[in-house]
Amino acid sequence: MHLGRQYKTTDFLAWTRWETGWIVAWSLFATLFLQLSGWSFLTVPGPILTIVGSALAISLAFKNQQCYARFNDGLTLSGQVSTASLVLANRLMVTIGSRDAASDQGLKKIFYRHFAWLTALRFYLRERRSWENTFDPGNVSFLARLPSPESQSVLEDELATYLSDAELQKFKAHRGDKEALILHWQYEAIKDLHSRSRISELIFTVLATALDELLRLQGGLKRVKNYPYSRNYYSIAVIVVKIFVAIMPFGLFPYARELGEAAGIAAWTAWLNVPLSAVVGWIFVSMEKVGDNSSNPFEGNSNDVPISSITRRIEIEMRVMLGEQTELKPIETRDSILF
Repeated sequence: MHLGRQYKTTDFLAWTRWETGWIVAWSLFATLFLQLSGWSFLTVPGPILTIVGSALAISLAFKNQQCYARFNDGLTLSGQVSTASLVLANRLMVTIGSRDAASDQGLKKIFYRHFAWLTALRFYLRERRSWENTFDPGNVSFLARLPSPESQSVLEDELATYLSDAELQKFKAHRGDKEALILHWQYEAIKDLHSRSRISELIFTVLATALDELLRLQGGLKRVKNYPYSRNYYSIAVIVVKIFVAIMPFGLFPYARELGEAAGIAAWTAWLNVPLSAVVGWIFVSMEKVGDNSSNPFEGNSNDVPISSITRRIEIEMRVMLGEQTELKPIETRDSILF
């Protein structure tokens, strides 16, 4: 997530350099072709350009609103994970904590399993999907310069800090939902406490309700991760953008010539078609790209939900509740980007 005041213009130009290069090259080719051939019948009438541009603007407005809604959904769910985690931690502390050494050890085990769940969840959310934009040239260079924390470590190595060897082997061998497996162990832990009369029926229900909320939030996060923005709306926006950029130089060419006709330099002002077409095309291509890069909020790019930072802060807060002296520190921004 970008936490600066705004992106620099140079950042946007660098991010869209591949698309900008193609737009400029196409505008130059179209202008050169029309200048040399003199085939004015190939120019696109202004009303046609207006109709296509209007349709594109409406399509992009709808798409970008829906893509932002997906990002906001991911951010909301991630924030609720933080709240639900602290609710669970506080309920555990006031119900089973600090009674005796056995209770403290059992509490610590539940807390560490929760850290394992957070770790497994964030690694899962950072996994690549075929529809995501990590393969985009602009994003590839960004990720090479500012890689996400998950790309710099191995899940099993981090889980070894929180889980016993037996639990880690069960986790690795499990063929189903691995994150749900850890939550299942948490349910079993409080069930064991209840069966040994360490907690009452009421406390058991309260703790189970907190785990239910975590399971619900996990499902919501995986829904955002595993199901892309509707491909039909995505595809039509991309197609219309390409059509608009393709016809733009043929639509603006007559107007570029018209600028110099009164002064007799129409042959010179015709070349203004290149920068004019490039600027208009870049605006629409950038708008489409911004929306598309907001639709997958966990892929690890600069516009994503900072799930790594959120889970780190949860772990720090819960370790403080346990009374531990931890060297963990909140994840800091790098070039205004927080992961």
